[in-house]
Amino acid sequence: MEKNKTGKYFKYAIGEIVLVVIGILIALQINNWNENRKIEQSGKEYIKEIYKDLKIEISNIDEILNSLSDQYNGTEYVLNVFESKNKVVKDTILFTKNHWAPSRLFIIERDLNTFDKLKSSGQSGLLKNDSLSNLLDKFYKNFDVRISNFKEYPLQIRMDYRRILFPIGNMKDFKYERRNSKLSSEFIKEFLDNEFIYRHLLSILKTSRYNTRFFKELKEEALQLINLMENTYPSLKNK
Repeated sequence: MEKNKTGKYFKYAIGEIVLVVIGILIALQINNWNENRKIEQSGKEYIKEIYKDLKIEISNIDEILNSLSDQYNGTEYVLNVFESKNKVVKDTILFTKNHWAPSRLFIIERDLNTFDKLKSSGQSGLLKNDSLSNLLDKFYKNFDVRISNFKEYPLQIRMDYRRILFPIGNMKDFKYERRNSKLSSEFIKEFLDNEFIYRHLLSILKTSRYNTRFFKELKEEALQLINLMENTYPSLKNK
């Protein structure tokens, strides 16, 4: 009888242990499910933020392209006068307006964004989309290269151009310009006779054209990324 009781108790204890183990496993499974759900939700939120960032990047690139276009057009106008037969300025106000275009400095930068933060923290895996992560990484690397290249030479040539302009003219020219919104004939003559200015204008024209092409390519990359994200995550189209 004692043996029978012991066997029953042993079976009961084993049953209790099994139930406890099953309970623990179920609890762990629920906990893992909750954690995975949180990670998945975080990934979705990051996707939304990255999508918004790309829209902002396109807007910023459009501003860059507009600045480059204004500079290209103004520089081209002045160069046409330089290369005309007698260097005759028919419209002094228009010439004055365009002669400032090549000297305008615009700094190209980009802000730290959601993907940068994910990448630096080693959490880009939260997106659960390696293809998208690789394309985003490529896009932002290209963007950084374009920014670096613009700072290296195009920005420098514009700064050099501004330095050349300062010795030209005198206070009378500047007062005359402020009063009538146009440069004096003496200022224009000295300007158009300056070979250094002509060479710098050619460089500014070329760098404006090249960088316009580069940033148009970058914009196309961003548009393709947005299209990919909208196809992969249809709910983004309503954002």
